[in-house]
Amino acid sequence: MNPIPTSKATRRACRITKVTAYVVGMRWRNCVFAHVETDDGIAGVGEGSLEYQPQAVAAAIDQLAHRYVIGSSAFSIERLFNDMLRNEFMRGPIINSAIAAIEMAMWDIVGKALDRPVYDLLGGRMYDRLPAYANAWYGQAKTPAEMEKAAAAVAKKGYRGLKFDPFGDSGRDPAASEIRKAVDLVAAVRQGVGPDVEVLIDAHGRFSVGAAVDVCQKLEPYNLYWMEEPVDADNHGALAAVGRAIKARLATGERCTSRYLLQSLLSTNEVDVLQPDLIHVGGILEGKKIAAIADAAYIPVSFHNPFGPVATAAAVQLDACTSNFVMQESFCEYDVEMRFDLLEHAPKPVGGHYDIPDRPGLGVGEFRPDVALAYPFDKDAFLPLFKSGWAERF
Repeated sequence: MNPIPTSKATRRACRITKVTAYVVGMRWRNCVFAHVETDDGIAGVGEGSLEYQPQAVAAAIDQLAHRYVIGSSAFSIERLFNDMLRNEFMRGPIINSAIAAIEMAMWDIVGKALDRPVYDLLGGRMYDRLPAYANAWYGQAKTPAEMEKAAAAVAKKGYRGLKFDPFGDSGRDPAASEIRKAVDLVAAVRQGVGPDVEVLIDAHGRFSVGAAVDVCQKLEPYNLYWMEEPVDADNHGALAAVGRAIKARLATGERCTSRYLLQSLLSTNEVDVLQPDLIHVGGILEGKKIAAIADAAYIPVSFHNPFGPVATAAAVQLDACTSNFVMQESFCEYDVEMRFDLLEHAPKPVGGHYDIPDRPGLGVGEFRPDVALAYPFDKDAFLPLFKSGWAERF
């Protein structure tokens, strides 16, 4: 029996009529959202948050909307991505983040128009639930005893792992006393979570090669799952030198802004977990391509995600249909409560896992501009990672 052909007259073009950027103050960072409206009455939302240039991204969203987006169909994701990336010429984190905000919103619209979740449009879901790891849980813990107690409380929630930076304001070559203090904090966390919860360390690219190797070797007794950005990822040779000398998995990738840079990073054969950021690389479809490149090298991906609820929703959609997904970074339970008011259905982990929504688009329902406007740009929302006490802002 042949299917009944669909009349082209019934298909929605969803031509974009309006793009509005919102900058929302969220304690230690400002998040950037793009609300995209269409002539079919369907609206979508995307996120373009960037450390720490939100106003620049918002301005770029406005420019890109004028130059490329208004009048285009929301289904033109691949074409618009390539037009914006190539024609803007000086690609980088600001342009990529603005593109991502628009691109995520387009996927949200397309899914709503077709009444399907985004993951169904990218191959379909592979999992029942998505394991998460917690971040920002340690802001008020200063001593080993406080860290052990805080870590134990997080582990009881069911997260697969906990990530933290124990190095305070340490620089390239920290003193022995600074390293000893960090080792004591890691030991306390391992004591708090027991042997079956993963301990993930983020060094934020702070060390020299020699210091990174020394620190990692001193942390070996605590069975780290990964060491993230022990040195900056800009110098692939230096990063590879660390990878060859340590036993923990080497994780990196959040500050690489394209599939081309990430492919070069993987060519060192020393990266064990790739951490692209869907905003930094330009959106969901680019993230899908990067995950496939990583999979070709047998490398798992764990998408970087310290931002707002739309970025989290986009990551959940891509996680759900990505074969080499390992676990999702989550700030949700340790963030400002208003993040859950920005959307009709803001994602939040349950039992240390994300449920995969079956609602269409990004699964978030409608964006709430009135809530966004109630929390305007905050010039002091900043996290200086190399100044004493920075984690207390969490």
